[in-house]
Order: sequence, then C-alpha cells, then structure tokens
Amino acid sequence: MSDYYLLAGRVFIALMYVLSGMNKLLFFSHGLDEVKAKKLPFPHLALGCTILVQLVCGVAIIAGYQTTIASVLLAIFTLATAVVFYDFWNQQGTQRTLMLTGFLEHISIIGGFVILIASGPGNFVVRL
Repeated sequence: MSDYYLLAGRVFIALMYVLSGMNKLLFFSHGLDEVKAKKLPFPHLALGCTILVQLVCGVAIIAGYQTTIASVLLAIFTLATAVVFYDFWNQQGTQRTLMLTGFLEHISIIGGFVILIASGPGNFVVRL
C-alpha cells in the first residue's frame, strides 16, 4: 500500500511544478514581468532556467526517475523562490502576514521533498 501513497505523493508534490513550468513557457512574457519586478539579474536566463528545472525535475519526480536528485534541485529552487518572492521581513501589516504564509508554504513543500528523499520513490517508477 505504501507504494500507492508514494506515487500519489510524488504526483501531488510535482504536479504544481510541471503546471507552473508549462504556464511560464506558454506565457513567457508574464513570467518575465515577475522576474523583472524582483530585479533579478539576467531575467531571460533566470526564467529559462526556472522553466527547465520545474519541467524536468517535476516530470522526473512523477515518473520516479532520479527522485533524489530532482527533489534536491526542486528543494533548493523552492527555498530560493521563498527567499526572493516572499520577503515578509520587508513587509508590514496584512502584506507581511500574506508573505509569511507564502514563505511557510514553500518551506512545507521542502519538507515534502525531504520525506521523498528519505523514503525513495517506491516501486511504481519508470525504468529506463
């Protein structure tokens, strides 16, 4: 039964990244506006790398292929995203609360990746 839970967990945690990567690819200019708003260097490259990491690692996790590497990369990406886009420490009032919530949600997702790294992908994986 645990293999079914691991498969479901892999799909649930990675689907967000796959859909986000596809959305950024289809609506590149919107994603570029987000990156530029945070004044990140090399915005086109940053967004391209974001799309690549989200799609490749997300699909790998869903497939159960190289889940440790993909989980580590997405955990690092998620931490960087939390720090850059949810800077609650620079906010006041309601905006601070909203940013703190987003930050903590990202940290919780990292916890899911840590569990996946510790447990492995289970037996329902794509074998190459």
